[in-house]
Amino acid sequence: MQNLLYRWLLLVGLGHAALGIALAFAAHLPITQPYFAYLYASVAATPPPAEFQTLLRTMVGLFGPTVASWGLLFSVLVFLYREHGHRQIKPAIFAALLVWCLLDSAISLYFGLLWHAYLNTAAVLSIALPLLALRPLKACR
Repeated sequence: MQNLLYRWLLLVGLGHAALGIALAFAAHLPITQPYFAYLYASVAATPPPAEFQTLLRTMVGLFGPTVASWGLLFSVLVFLYREHGHRQIKPAIFAALLVWCLLDSAISLYFGLLWHAYLNTAAVLSIALPLLALRPLKACR
């Protein structure tokens, strides 16, 4: 069971890295149009001017590398915890999850982006529950 939890957490981290890289390149592609239409509809009754749409897509594209780097750092921390059992790692990851999930969800709910809050809840549970149950291979001395 521990190997499954470990592999799942690595998959989540590396998946974030891959999706963040994809987001950086896909933000201006037509495939993302439904997502941006959802964003626009949540904050305005009419679609914004083309210049604003381009700016928003660029900002979302710039967010991709942040997501990717978070995924890589998370994967390294999970690896280090599993291999060496540094006791500071789990609380640090939980603190990062708490900061991200609470702030992102609050902002999302404020602007009526319910799907973001739902996605955040699913994401935080898919990370926090396996991480809570994960044990290191050996305790750090």
